[in-house]
Amino acid sequence: MLSIGPSWPQVCVLVGITGGMGAGKSALAQILAELGALRVDADEVAREVAAIPAVIEHLQAAFGRDLFGPDGHLNRRELGRRALRSTEASQRLEAIMRPPLSAAIESRLAQAVEEASGGVVVFDAPLIYEWGNEGNFDRIVVVDAEEGRCVSRVQQRSGLPVCEIRQRMARQMDPEKKKARADFVIDNNKGLDALAVQAETLWAELVRAVQERGNHDQ
Repeated sequence: MLSIGPSWPQVCVLVGITGGMGAGKSALAQILAELGALRVDADEVAREVAAIPAVIEHLQAAFGRDLFGPDGHLNRRELGRRALRSTEASQRLEAIMRPPLSAAIESRLAQAVEEASGGVVVFDAPLIYEWGNEGNFDRIVVVDAEEGRCVSRVQQRSGLPVCEIRQRMARQMDPEKKKARADFVIDNNKGLDALAVQAETLWAELVRAVQERGNHDQ
């Protein structure tokens, strides 16, 4: 659990954006950032955490020194493959990454909340529900798309084989369960233009929430 959320003395609204692989959560977060939100990207923070010397040592010990190239760059794709080999391997990776990642995310969100006083902070992350962090946010937005479309998107951008993509998807919560618990559900089956229209509607709702919080605190 993160030590963040609505209990913070803040005027801004903290929004968690999540969804399955390839659903388009990052695309939505980017549009909201262009509309005026401050965005924190969990994947970006994870890459920074994976470059911490102590984390590198743990990853090398658990999954092999060959995960890192001569330049010290982590082969994230191969790490993912090795972590998927067994439940034990997945748990080992989470035990290494989760504590420093949670601390880094908490710090980044605290900074964003301070910078966005009177605004909206969006946190783009795939595992908000899986990590039990939904209660830390004022609003949760789930981005959803048909499974085949999600698989196609992931394959196009990553080059991963379909069987591996589906294996990774199977480790995440059922999208229907995520949608049932969300404050907002965004349908991303019809392309960027349709996504942008929904994003603008969502943005108006979030701005209204900020205004209501500000009026309440006065």
